[in-house]
Amino acid sequence: MAATTPRARTRTLTWRVAGLWMVVLAIGLAVLGVVLSLQHAQSLMNILMVQVEDRATYIANHARALFHNKLSDALDVAAGHIQNQTVSDWHPQNHWPNWIDGIYTWDGSHLVTIVAAKHAPAQLDDLMISRFTVRSFDTLPEVTPQGIELLYDTLAGTKIVLAYYRTVDTDDKEIAVATRIVLPILRTDLIEPLIIPSTGLMLVRSDGVASRWSQQMLSAMKFWTIKPKPEYVKKLRRTVYGQTAFDLGLTGFALMTLLGAMWILVRLARKELDLAQMKSDFVADVSHELKTPLAVIRMYSETLQSGRITTDEKRQDYYDIITRESTRLTNLINNILDFSRIETGRQVYEFLPIDIGLVAQETYAAYREQLERAGFQHSLEIDDHLPLISADRDAMTQVLINLISNAVKYSTDERFLKIELTTETRRGRHGILISLHDHGIGIRPEDRSRLMDGFFRASDSRVRRQRGTGLGLALVKQIVDAHDGILDVESRLVKGSTFRIFLPRVLNKPTNTEMSNPGDENLQ
Repeated sequence: MAATTPRARTRTLTWRVAGLWMVVLAIGLAVLGVVLSLQHAQSLMNILMVQVEDRATYIANHARALFHNKLSDALDVAAGHIQNQTVSDWHPQNHWPNWIDGIYTWDGSHLVTIVAAKHAPAQLDDLMISRFTVRSFDTLPEVTPQGIELLYDTLAGTKIVLAYYRTVDTDDKEIAVATRIVLPILRTDLIEPLIIPSTGLMLVRSDGVASRWSQQMLSAMKFWTIKPKPEYVKKLRRTVYGQTAFDLGLTGFALMTLLGAMWILVRLARKELDLAQMKSDFVADVSHELKTPLAVIRMYSETLQSGRITTDEKRQDYYDIITRESTRLTNLINNILDFSRIETGRQVYEFLPIDIGLVAQETYAAYREQLERAGFQHSLEIDDHLPLISADRDAMTQVLINLISNAVKYSTDERFLKIELTTETRRGRHGILISLHDHGIGIRPEDRSRLMDGFFRASDSRVRRQRGTGLGLALVKQIVDAHDGILDVESRLVKGSTFRIFLPRVLNKPTNTEMSNPGDENLQ
């Protein structure tokens, strides 16, 4: 296995540190996004609470203002009639609302009923006497014409609210004008009409405990509290939860996008690092591939030149070795040049009608001696009457050479090679199938996805023991793709591999004239 260079190790470590920092950054951003989403949800909830509280406060203030204005006006009118002694022709229902019940005066010693209460309990007069007789005018709070004073009590288990107005009569004697507030009528006639259903608020009895979003009434209305309806609260919470879910979803989407981008960048970086390592290995392998045959050629040529070889048979062996190593050098250089042209888009194929069976026979014949010398059991089987295909002859030769070379190179104990050419139909296309079977070391599953990548050589020690550049199969794949073909690989460790190439460019059998005329329309 090729050693990793210090520079490559440094780059790998740098990218790992960068990847770790990117993960930390992503986690930090995710936490920040969640915190901001929760803060936004809290802010939204506070805004909605303030809106509800503002509505409740407005209604409470409006109701209190109406209550004081109407009560003050009514008692002011009542006091005026009493002072002018026009009580006999006075009709209270024309001057005050229904929730003001009865009219009484107190001169410091006597309680006088001016207008009897319609909705009051029978004991109301006794209650009024008891509330006023225990006080003197000095103990009663001073009330200006702009205000009233409220007294709270309980009568027969019912909450009683008394309102009085302090003034003077015609004899300049101080009197108090008093009345009773009917709470149920006050609620239905004054407060509830102010609560618009669309606001989502309702009026409930006060329990003395301030609840969330509630607004307790004041004055005679302190027995009630304005608060949002349960369904309205649920609606507000659904709004907040929906906004929170949207924020969290947006944060998650942004995080996933960031992680995806980071993953892509890391993969690209790793690919670049792997490519740089493969190129470094490629330079070392090519140097070795060039050095070894050149050394062999030089050694045998110098031996021949020195005249030390006296027999023709030995001399012929040396010539064969020089020719074989020269051919290997030529194939290596051709692979490098072809790969470079394909990578830069400068490779041009000349598609002509060719007999692929004849190409296979010629290539097989060139390797027959090497296969026999290496102890291979080998065979070539070609179906009769194979159709011609439109292809680049040299490219097809190079494909067969690379595949046969790999089979020879990576076969160990059981040396077997079988080449088959048959007609085949795939996905409605007619073509020729070229199959090469060997019993070599096989291909590991984790290496198959990168098998056709340029410069790639598996890290398997059995592969690394053999010389190579990692360009052979990449060239095969690119040539097959350029011919609109399909390349399949089937392999099991120690059981060998099978490479299948389907070429769809099938032509009818041309005449001799057509074979000599590459521009014929059958080539299209």
